Amino acid sequence: MLRKLSMGLIIAALTFGIGGCGNTDKNQPQNPAAEQQQNENVKSEYLTPIPEGTPIGESNLKLSEQIMAQKDVLGTQIYEQQGITYGDITFNAGVDKAYANQLLGELLAQMKINYPGMPLTVQGISDGQVIDSINFKP
Repeated sequence: MLRKLSMGLIIAALTFGIGGCGNTDKNQPQNPAAEQQQNENVKSEYLTPIPEGTPIGESNLKLSEQIMAQKDVLGTQIYEQQGITYGDITFNAGVDKAYANQLLGELLAQMKINYPGMPLTVQGISDGQVIDSINFKP
């Protein structure tokens, strides 16, 4: 009797353990096209758009100045690495995640203009950890 009970518990534990290993990530969008549409519809609340055709160096400088003027921003960097252009914003600890996401969305929208046809990644960093990241692949 005790053996049957322990075997039943082992089987139940394995069933729940294996069931928990599914590949459904609630943070991953179900429809990538909808996420892209959402990112393209980001309204510029914090950053002033830089005119298309502005030289990259000047555009990045103006963009960095605007980002640094925002609250809770400690630093920013735009760089290329292995064919991907990155835009990083370092925030104070405890920054509001919705605010950080909005600012990252605006940075991505501007980077799409500055770096057409390139894969882009913008990241929000706080306390040495990535708190938000948005990717764009043309």
